[in-house]
Amino acid sequence: MNDTIEELLADLVRIPSVSGDEARLAEFCCQWLEHAGLEVTLLERTVLARLKGSGGASLLLNTHLDTVPAGNGWHADPWQALWHNEALVGLGANDAKASVAAMMMAARRLAGGPGLAGDLILALNQEEETSGAGMSLVLEHLGPPDLAVTGEPTDLEVVRSQSGLAVFVATWKGRACHAAHITRVEHENALLAAARELAQFPDPLALEGEHPLLGPSTLAATVLTAGERHNQVPDEARATFDARIAAPHTVEECLDILGKWLPSAEIKVRSRRLGAVETSDDHPLVIKALVRAEKAAATGSNTLSDMALLAGVPAIKCGPGKTARSHTANEFITRTELARAARFYGDLARDCLQATGGLGATSQALADAAPSQAQN
Repeated sequence: MNDTIEELLADLVRIPSVSGDEARLAEFCCQWLEHAGLEVTLLERTVLARLKGSGGASLLLNTHLDTVPAGNGWHADPWQALWHNEALVGLGANDAKASVAAMMMAARRLAGGPGLAGDLILALNQEEETSGAGMSLVLEHLGPPDLAVTGEPTDLEVVRSQSGLAVFVATWKGRACHAAHITRVEHENALLAAARELAQFPDPLALEGEHPLLGPSTLAATVLTAGERHNQVPDEARATFDARIAAPHTVEECLDILGKWLPSAEIKVRSRRLGAVETSDDHPLVIKALVRAEKAAATGSNTLSDMALLAGVPAIKCGPGKTARSHTANEFITRTELARAARFYGDLARDCLQATGGLGATSQALADAAPSQAQN
């Protein structure tokens, strides 16, 4: 069993786990956590571990096992996972295996310490980068927790607000013909119809009015497809739009805006299930997290995470590493970032679960007991 968090992270990175192929890494984590003294359940390729308390509320620490594929530009094997002085370079080191290692080590230390009043639950999810299936499995198995902390690279900033995501598809219809006959046969080129309207589409398109932490909601054209053969004028073209939406804006407002800019297209919503989530700035979880992270104020995030599936649960997103490193060649994490995160998760879990009934049941009691910024 790994004695240090640096060794644990290196082992995690050395096991490839591109989204959909997390089975071997999940098995490794199951064995490690069982040896650490936690009750472990494997849900497909998602690891669910529990440290039972003496009653009270539940705290869910969750992050993800999967990574995106290795792109171009790596200076060495993306899974070699060697520490060079202060940093470990490897696929997933930053997003989000550093959070995995820090949460696992925090759980092991808590398992070897004084009993908790509430339940600590650790979820290491599959397919966060693609479908969100892992978190869905966890919630189906457990129901909603009382509190949750999602591990993602935030530089240990406490994120209490996250934008929602909606995906729209605009379709232009035309009339096909053989490309050799365009001067003699009546036709309507859907590709050109789409191109004419898309050329006028603003880049960027930010909606008027903005959320105090998340800024303006945005609409971005991201995919364009038309035609399959060089010798046929296409009779259909499609464009996909990514919308990051937060109050005061709605999916319906984005539909109206797209309709105005793309009057010849039929526009449909492909996905709207991931809404914006937010925890109030005076919630005891946020207050305590800020103290433990040594931050003055909570922030917002426009990038998605499994936090999106925790609507209605007081939750934050916080973890080691920086979001700008995610999905890049030669992503890395530092020893200092890793160690700070393990302390943060462990200390926050103790704070949330040490009071009788847990934070979820006795929020005011915990808030009153929380040390002030000046005391830390």
